Amino acid sequence: MSGPFNAVYRLVRRVPHGRVSSYGDIAAMCAEEISPRTVGWAMSASPKDVPWHRIVNRRGRLTIGRRSVALLELQRSLLESEGVEFVHVDQVDMEKHRWTPRRVPQAVRKGRRS
Repeated sequence: MSGPFNAVYRLVRRVPHGRVSSYGDIAAMCAEEISPRTVGWAMSASPKDVPWHRIVNRRGRLTIGRRSVALLELQRSLLESEGVEFVHVDQVDMEKHRWTPRRVPQAVRKGRRS
């Protein structure tokens, strides 16, 4: 698979253990102009080495629960095992756990971040 999905996977692999990022954050960091929804599609088809569970919506919600309660429980369990704290059953404490890369990709510096 090539193109924007590979760019998404490279970024998501950088999200550290115990941290989360939003679909919009990842989309904004991609060199290609993609939407947060495209990041979601990439996560639904991600290879096993991509920590898909670290990607949440902009409010910290585990939106995967819309597709499957079992996936929501798995995502929550994986995040909790990394020490991520929740403010609600399906909402991560974004203020505490949001990942901000040390080196901001050029696409973000140009003002693409939403």
